[in-house]
Amino acid sequence: MPPRPFGLYVHFPWCSFRCPYCDFAVTTSRPIPGARYAAAVVEEIRRRAPAFAGRPCATVFLGGGTPSLWEPSAIARVVEEARALGLHRAAEVTIEANPESADAARAAAWRDAGVTRVSIGVQSFDPAVLHKLGRRHGPADAERAIREVAGVIGNVSVDLIHGGRRSSVDSAQADAERVVSLPVTHVSSYALTLDAEVLAEDVPFARLARQGKLSFPGDDEVVAQGRAMAGVLGAAGFRRYEVSNYARPGFESRHNLLYWRSEDYLGAGAGAVGCVRSGESAVRWTNHREVGPWLTAVDAGGLPTAEEERLGAGELRNERIMLSLRTAEGLEAAWLGPEQAGEVEGLVRAGLAVSQGGRIRLTAAGMDVHSAVAERLFGG
Repeated sequence: MPPRPFGLYVHFPWCSFRCPYCDFAVTTSRPIPGARYAAAVVEEIRRRAPAFAGRPCATVFLGGGTPSLWEPSAIARVVEEARALGLHRAAEVTIEANPESADAARAAAWRDAGVTRVSIGVQSFDPAVLHKLGRRHGPADAERAIREVAGVIGNVSVDLIHGGRRSSVDSAQADAERVVSLPVTHVSSYALTLDAEVLAEDVPFARLARQGKLSFPGDDEVVAQGRAMAGVLGAAGFRRYEVSNYARPGFESRHNLLYWRSEDYLGAGAGAVGCVRSGESAVRWTNHREVGPWLTAVDAGGLPTAEEERLGAGELRNERIMLSLRTAEGLEAAWLGPEQAGEVEGLVRAGLAVSQGGRIRLTAAGMDVHSAVAERLFGG
C-alpha cells in the first residue's frame, strides 16, 4: 500500500483590514515582514517534517489573512520547500485573495511561484450586503478580479456568504446567478457564523448581536438562502460535493478533501493548525495566534506550538463520522457499530440520509442539519 499523502497549510495572518465577523488569526500591523515570515515558515516546516517522513506532500494551501499581500518571491520559497517534501509539479497549490489585491499581474507572479488555484473572497455581489459585512470592495471590483485572475490561472474559486445583514433569499439567489455567469470553477457558500461555541474568539458581530445591537436573519431564513444558492449552482452544473462547497466536475478542492477524508496535514505559520496520526491515536497542534510569540518560538529554535491535543481512537472515530458525512462521498458504514443501526434507519426514514453500497450519505435536507445528524451517530 502506498504511503498516505498529507497536505501543507500555511497561514499568512496579515490583512488590510479586519472584517467584523472574522475569527481567524489576523493582524493589520504594518509593515509586513514578508521575507522574514517566509524564512520562519520554512524553518517551521523543516522542524515538523520528520513527523511526516516517507509520505508525500500532496497539496499546499496558503490561507489567511490575505496571502495575496505576500510577495511572490516569498510564496515561491514556501512552495519550493513543499517540493522538497514530495509535492508534484502539477499538484494543487491554492492561494486565498481579496478582490482588491488580485489582478492579472499578481496572478502571473503567483503562477510563476507555483500557484495553480486561486480562492477569491467575494462574499457577495450585493452592495448593501457587502457594506454591512464591512467589506471594502464593490461588485465590479470582484468581477474584475475574477476575470483577470481566471485569464491567467484558470482554476478560480469564489467564497460567498449568506445569512448576513441585509441579505435575503433574493440576494442569495442573485449572488449565485452572478457567480455562475463568471469564469469560476468552484464556489464555497458559507452561512455567516456567530455561534460563540464555534468561533475561535469573540468577534464584533457576535458581541453586538448578543447585546441586541445588531440583528441577523433567523435560522429558517438562512437555510432558505442557502437552498436558493444551491438550486442555482446545481442547475449551472456545480455539484455539491461537501456541505458548503460546489464544483464543476474535476475542480473539487483536493486540499480540503484531504481534511474531509481524515488525512493528515502539516500546519505552519501563526495560528495554523496541524494534525498527524499514529496508529489509533493522533496529535493535533495549534500555533501561537499572534505573530510576535510565533516568531519568537521559531527564532529560539523550537516549535511555535501554543496548544497540543492528543486524540484517542474514539475521538478519531467520531471526527471521521463528522467529516465524512459533510461530503457527497459519505461515510463507510463499517465505521459504525451495530448500536448505530437504529439511528441510521431513522435518518433514512426521515429523508435525511440514504444507505447504499456500504456507505451512508446525507441528502440535501440532511446536509442542512449536518451537525445534529452526525452527533446522533457518535460513539460513547
